[in-house]
Amino acid sequence: MATRTSLWHTYDMGIFDRKVLIVEDEPLIRGLISANLEADGFVVRAAGSTAEARKVAEDFDPDIAILDIELGDGPTGIDLALILRRKHPEIALVFLTHIPEPRVVGIDNRAIPRNAAYLVKDRMADPGVLRQAIEAAVRDRVSKDFRDDKNVQHQLSEVSRSQLAVLQMVALGLSNQQIAAERGTTVRAVENLVKRAFEAAGIDLETSNNPRVTAAREFIKVAGMPHGR
Repeated sequence: MATRTSLWHTYDMGIFDRKVLIVEDEPLIRGLISANLEADGFVVRAAGSTAEARKVAEDFDPDIAILDIELGDGPTGIDLALILRRKHPEIALVFLTHIPEPRVVGIDNRAIPRNAAYLVKDRMADPGVLRQAIEAAVRDRVSKDFRDDKNVQHQLSEVSRSQLAVLQMVALGLSNQQIAAERGTTVRAVENLVKRAFEAAGIDLETSNNPRVTAAREFIKVAGMPHGR
């Protein structure tokens, strides 16, 4: 594969058809993204899982990958991005996800690969944003305009990773006893952690009729429906 810089100059001359691999497990969203990028002149291949994406990438040799983060059971979109970078070192990466930042689903924010763009799906209402993010990633000039994970403003932005993990388990309907067993700790320790997590999430324990339901609702609002453990 040509270097990222040479690819960019070739794109400017309009000779090179940029190849984009889209990895998205929701068929409707996958189809919409594919159609929009094909209309923009990209050569597109799409996959609904990490395993399928790896097979497609072998033959397709993509210049750009657009990746959801949560892809069902198994490796995440971030795991796949690292795999693709090892096989295709010059590939440009764009994460397109409903998750405001990786840590709300238990992934370290620092796991985002170098020079990758990160967009929340709400921004797709502006049809030009994705193309602009792609161009920034190709140029290795991804600014904060295309790193939504670095412009975080949501209800759980002040909650720690351990507290987020507990909120996720609350959203899954686990009791304190079940959370204690999952974490290998005592029920009392979990009670304290749950209380601190609720407070960090801005849930008033005095006025809320059912703080666990409120906490679950706030977690789902930010991170989406959690996957089973």
